Formats: sequence, C-alpha cells, structure tokens
Amino acid sequence: MTLVLLLDRCPDQLAADMRREYGLGMHDLDPLETAALAANLPAGSLVWQTLDTPRAWTFDQYLAVLRIEQMNQWIWANGDPRKRGPQPRPLPRPGQHHATPEATGPAMEAGSENPEPDGNTIRRTRTIKAVGMSVEQLDRFMSQRFTTVNRVENRPQTGQP
Repeated sequence: MTLVLLLDRCPDQLAADMRREYGLGMHDLDPLETAALAANLPAGSLVWQTLDTPRAWTFDQYLAVLRIEQMNQWIWANGDPRKRGPQPRPLPRPGQHHATPEATGPAMEAGSENPEPDGNTIRRTRTIKAVGMSVEQLDRFMSQRFTTVNRVENRPQTGQP
C-alpha cells in the first residue's frame, strides 16, 4: 500500500486516522514516516473501511459476526427439518463483495422465495439479522420491562420442606 494510493483514494480518512491514532498531523511529517505510520494503522481505521479491506473490521467485530452466524446455524439446526428452510447464508465480510454462489455454496440463495415446480414457495430461513443502533436506542431497548410469557414454576425438590 503506497502513500500515493491512500492520498488519492481516501485523503480525509487518512488525515483523521493519523490525528486520532497517533496525534500527529499528516502534513507535519515527512512522506516516508507518513507512509510507515499509514501502513500500520490498526484494524477498524477509517482508511481500511474506505478501501473495503479485511482490516476494515476489528477483531471484536469479527467475533460478533461469528456469534450471530453460530446462533443462526443453531436456530436452523434445531428447527423442524420439514419447516426450517435452507441453511442460513453467511453474513458479508469486508473485502468479499464479489461472492458468487459457486464460491459460497447453495446457502447464498437461501433468502429468496422462489416457487418450486409444484407451485409451493420455498420457506425463508429464520435468522438473526444484524442491526446497528445507537447507544441511546440500546439503552431505551434495555430499559423496557421484559416478561416471560410461558413461565413454568419450578417444582420443589424432594426432601425439602
């Protein structure tokens, strides 16, 4: 990755990342030092997000996506085989915008409702959708009162009064 490429494709993001990560102005440094610092920006930096590279996400973001995918697989695997629909497809990752059905398998078409020859439609796969929200929206959601609809009282264990 050359400094010229970064200055051409994402100059504002590079300047913001240099200021945020290193506390330095991009124009205060010599070009060789700027290039070295830019090449070693941490994962999740604005430069990597703009260039859509695998380093656009932090390790925590990759773990969150893996957790969502595992939960989707668990929901699918524990569903009724006659009703569960096709296997859920993986969530897109940075730098993987050219995914083809051959590369990812038959799960890529999983969300579509195509009619079968007998006139029935394919059921959609039940999955957890990743939804971004602000801290205020999360606080509002978490402050709601949640109740259990089908609550079963625990039976007292034998031998206890």
